[in-house]
Amino acid sequence: MEAIAILLVILFSIIILKACVHLGIFMITLPFKIFAVLISILLVVLIMVPLGIVGGIAAIIAVPFAIIMPLLPILLILWGVYLLGRMSK
Repeated sequence: MEAIAILLVILFSIIILKACVHLGIFMITLPFKIFAVLISILLVVLIMVPLGIVGGIAAIIAVPFAIIMPLLPILLILWGVYLLGRMSK
């Protein structure tokens, strides 16, 4: 009977020790986790948001040119015909 009691005490001691070690490791790494969150927030706010804004503005400027690009050969030919017609007068 005493052997069972000793084994139960050892088992509960191991479970409590395991929980304390897990909690201790969490408490040791908590400042690093907070530091990582702060760095990621600063990275997003100071770098990624301005880059997104610049990329959006660049897309607004570049999209009309991208739409006109397939028509560029036709526009150049028409402009050349216009210049030839203007020179012949």
